[in-house]
Amino acid sequence: MALLVTDNGEIDSLRNLLNQNQAIPRNLILKLFTTNTYPAESDTPSQTAYYEPYTTNNTLGYGTSPATGYSAIINTRHDQDYSQQYGKLLNGNRWTIETLSTAAIQVTGSGTANEYGITVTSNAEIKKGDYVTGGSVGTGAYVVDIDGNNLLLSVKNQGTFATQNLDFGKGRTTASYPEETFEFSGPAGDVYGYMLVRANNLPTTIHGVADAGTAAAGTQIEKTSVKGNIGDTYLTLAAVKATTACTGTAGTFEVTATATTGIAVKQRVTGTGVAAGTRVAGIAGTTVYLDTALSGAVSNDLDFQANVAENLTLGMTVSQTATPNGIDANTKITGIDYETADTDGTVVVHINNAIIETISDNANNGEVQFDFSKCTATAHALNVGDTIYIAQGTGNNTTTATTYTIFETPDANTFTTTPALDGTGSVSLYSAIFFAERFTNGPYAIQNAGDQIKVTLNVSLD
Repeated sequence: MALLVTDNGEIDSLRNLLNQNQAIPRNLILKLFTTNTYPAESDTPSQTAYYEPYTTNNTLGYGTSPATGYSAIINTRHDQDYSQQYGKLLNGNRWTIETLSTAAIQVTGSGTANEYGITVTSNAEIKKGDYVTGGSVGTGAYVVDIDGNNLLLSVKNQGTFATQNLDFGKGRTTASYPEETFEFSGPAGDVYGYMLVRANNLPTTIHGVADAGTAAAGTQIEKTSVKGNIGDTYLTLAAVKATTACTGTAGTFEVTATATTGIAVKQRVTGTGVAAGTRVAGIAGTTVYLDTALSGAVSNDLDFQANVAENLTLGMTVSQTATPNGIDANTKITGIDYETADTDGTVVVHINNAIIETISDNANNGEVQFDFSKCTATAHALNVGDTIYIAQGTGNNTTTATTYTIFETPDANTFTTTPALDGTGSVSLYSAIFFAERFTNGPYAIQNAGDQIKVTLNVSLD
């Protein structure tokens, strides 16, 4: 059975979904769409669906700047650049989130004992998941499906009733956003609805353009001194640390190191004079800056513990070239216990297939390879943490089309993802659709300069 999400859990879920806490995941962008689309849960962006009003006649316009006055984003973030995207960048902390203590709507309805269905006089404002009380509906009933005025409930009716008052939506948790206005400078065709996507900064030369990117094999990552036992579904990566003589004064946030080879920002630091939990905050020459003041004088060796799994992520393919080979075919990373590095420096990597031969650090048996694909897209402008949808391109039937988060950006033209990208060949890059809704009374025809569309957003959980 499914877990019950309490009202408090719903509030916290929406805060995270909508980025009210101003951390990753990114803020959302409000966009319009001009395709005659009825949103469905299985929908994905494509060359035929959910394109934006770039052109005057409801045709695909990706690859060029809009000719309609469809607004470029006014970037309000000092730390993230979205100036190449179009739509309205929403401020996560402007969402108002609350749980209804009274019914959202009351209508009359009828039902038959021991049946799951009821008939109401109107389904306006009733949502799937709304709790229902009144009449002789069953205790704890909620709306499973809506077919016109016929509703399917989660439990059987306790009795037969006719034209009785029914309350819907008490306990519904709703997030609301202030009204946003799109004003056009000229014709933009028919606008059918709006969508919310995770913020990214894909330029118009790439965003929504067929085959704008290419997936290819990334540089293989190899880890040594890996251990694993037959039958286990995890590997243990050996600890790696840099030890160097350092000096420092108690109460300060820096030490002078004899050498900084192998030292990196965010590494855990241990040794006499160093407070528990201290990490590297920055490096300048032989000066290593710390995030916690020294608890005592330092005139001794310090250990700088590397995160040996920081370049690994979910979905990477795992293999061995050693004899015997302990990794089964088609094995992938399913999880990484990064925090285990804070104990003894080792990191546990979970995999989807059981180990078939013991893996140890003897000879080359402890060498394990991790493979993935990288994407090349000229001047992609993406940042670590951005979310996009990657679709198969022309002739590519090996890359998994799905939503990805940017994992690394080695340079301005390449990026890697989590889960790890697979396959090779051309790909198309889109904003990942998070919410979508069709205008109830639409479409709205944009014909003249100054025409406006106003959108008020409401997102509910029950």
